Amino acid sequence: MDRDAPAPESGAHPVAVDAAPRKTVLRGLGWSSVGYPLSVALLFFTQVLAARLLTRDEFGTYSLAASVFATVALICQLGLPHSMLRRASAALSHHRGGGARNEIVSAFVLATGAAIVIGVLIGSPLGEEVLDALFSETGVAALAALIGIRTGLRILENLAPEALRAFRDFLRVSLYDGFLANLLFVIALAAILASDREVDASDVMLVSVVTAAVALIPALWAIHRKLRTLEHEPLRIHNPIEPAMWLTTVGRALLAQLDLLIVGIVATSAQVANYSVPFRLALFVGFPLILVNQVVPPLIASWHAGGAGKRLDRTLRATAGLAFLLSVAILVVYVIGGHTIISELFGAKYEDGYTVLLILSAGQVVQTYAGSCGFALMMTGHQRAYAWILGVSVVITAALDVGAYQLWGLDGIALATAVSLSAQNFVQAAVLKRLTGLTSIADLRIAFSEGTGTLRKLKASRSADPGG
Repeated sequence: MDRDAPAPESGAHPVAVDAAPRKTVLRGLGWSSVGYPLSVALLFFTQVLAARLLTRDEFGTYSLAASVFATVALICQLGLPHSMLRRASAALSHHRGGGARNEIVSAFVLATGAAIVIGVLIGSPLGEEVLDALFSETGVAALAALIGIRTGLRILENLAPEALRAFRDFLRVSLYDGFLANLLFVIALAAILASDREVDASDVMLVSVVTAAVALIPALWAIHRKLRTLEHEPLRIHNPIEPAMWLTTVGRALLAQLDLLIVGIVATSAQVANYSVPFRLALFVGFPLILVNQVVPPLIASWHAGGAGKRLDRTLRATAGLAFLLSVAILVVYVIGGHTIISELFGAKYEDGYTVLLILSAGQVVQTYAGSCGFALMMTGHQRAYAWILGVSVVITAALDVGAYQLWGLDGIALATAVSLSAQNFVQAAVLKRLTGLTSIADLRIAFSEGTGTLRKLKASRSADPGG
């Protein structure tokens, strides 16, 4: 049994545990299949609108600033979202509502402190100097204060949906995991575009700060209401930071944006803009697996703690199979219509990014085939092994990116990134198999079997209860 998930306390109020795993997965995937794609689409259209509002250089500066605050926030959130999710999910599954409450409150206390410290640091003259030294040709240092504020907000934004995910409240997870903030941001940018007002990168960043702050308020209120439903025990603020979990978050954060950050270091803001367009489009190829990862982490934690290994293995292989098929379909769309998509959305000046788009998209397909191996390592308590893999991968990928840029320019960075990250994912899958016996590699046969089985059960349930 997981040491963070002890037996139920006497006198604790029961907390519902999933009796029907398929229904839990289906319910989570149902909300995530609506909320997450909408959130990704809205985030994508913030980039489209920004590209339409700004010059190529200004768009490159804004795109790099967005990558900087997203990456720094993931690093400086100290691994708290996933650590809290694993520990709170395990506590709830063992009817320890008070323990789950303490886990969530402790995580928010530390995250708030981290948000304040890093926000002030980035916005200080020292932070501005560091940004100028790293990205000297992009002008991103001029946005240091706004990047600092936005980084602090993003730390709390990342933590909020994970707290709700522990309660299996997938509706609110979908709402507050970027959807509301991105919706408000799109509305604001569309209004500016319609007004024909001239803006620069700092104006767009300011709008991002305001809309993120507004969207965070109802998310925090929803968590407060969830915590009120749990039994009360003496509140103990403890240190929920797990170093290995934090290191995995750092590695994931760096690898998610590493190629774009490398472009910002070695190239100009115009080249950042040219790479940013296919970079954002390629993320859609990987979003089926990310959608799956919106649902499975708490299930991995609770099922692993409860000894349901066979059920967990089958679910990992089935969800990976489904995600793989969807990612292949998106890649086919890009192969056929990539030029048109880039030109129509961002403008003909960005069409040169077609080759980068295909390379990054192919890499996403291969990575999706390996399944949720990284999350499975984290949620089964093998964060240390995962952290080592990510650390080695960061060094190798960065070196390959820089070397490939010298040989083939932006296409080289895309190729080096795709190959390195694909290899990393299969290493993770092999390590997961060795440490836990679980298989995360996509299995299309199991995906079909699980999907049809779920549909049959739903049909039978509705037939038995037509008024339900």
